Amino acid sequence: MNNIRSIEAFRRQYRSAISPRYNGYLHMGFVAVVGIVYIAWQLQAVAVFGWQQGLALIAVLLLWNLIEYTVHRYLGHRRTVIGRLFYQRHTGDHHHFFDHRHLVPDDHRDWRVTLFPAWLVLVTAVVGLLAGWVVNSVLGAPWGNLLAAGLMMGYLGYEFFHFCDHLRYDHPLLKLPWIGHMRRLHQLHHRPDLMHKKNFNLTFPLADWLFGTFYWERPEIADI
Repeated sequence: MNNIRSIEAFRRQYRSAISPRYNGYLHMGFVAVVGIVYIAWQLQAVAVFGWQQGLALIAVLLLWNLIEYTVHRYLGHRRTVIGRLFYQRHTGDHHHFFDHRHLVPDDHRDWRVTLFPAWLVLVTAVVGLLAGWVVNSVLGAPWGNLLAAGLMMGYLGYEFFHFCDHLRYDHPLLKLPWIGHMRRLHQLHHRPDLMHKKNFNLTFPLADWLFGTFYWERPEIADI
C-alpha cells in the first residue's frame, strides 16, 4: 500500500512538471519519421544488397545489443559523472513512475517518461553519420552507411520495444511471442529487487544471456 501511494505521489509531481504543450503522439511521430527517413537515406547508398551486406547489418545490430545493455546497466542504474542525467531520467524518473505492478501509462502525456527525449534521435543520427564517415574512409562505401543505418535501426527498435513493454498486458501487439516475452522480462526488470541486477536488454536478451543477468519467472495474476 505504501508503494502504491509513493508511485501515485511521484506521478502527480512528475505530471505537474510536464509542459502543457507536450503531446506524446507528436513526440513518437517525430522520432519515427526522423529515424525511418534516416535509415532509408543511408540504405539508398547501398547499390547491391547481398549476403555480405546482410551480415554487416546483422553485426551492427549485435553491436547495438551490447551498447543497449551496457548503457542501460552501467549508466542507467549506476551513478556516474558522465551518465548523471541519464541515471536521473531512468532510475530517478522512469523507475519511480513505473514498477512491475504499475507498468502502464494513463495517456499519451505519460509517454514523456516512457520514450527517450525526442532530441536523442538527432544525436543518434549525428553519431551514425560520424561513425559511418570514418568507416567509409577506411573501408569504402557502403559499409559506413550500413553502420549508420544499423545504429538507427537499433535505436528505433529500442524505442518500439520499450513502448510495447508499457502497454496493457492484453494489448494485441503483446500476443506476438517475441514482443510479449520481452514485455515480461521488462516487467521483471521493474521489480524493485531486480531492477539493478537483471534484464537490461530491451530488444533481444542476448547480452543478458552472455553476462548472466537474464532472469525469468512465470507471471502471477497480480503481476500482469
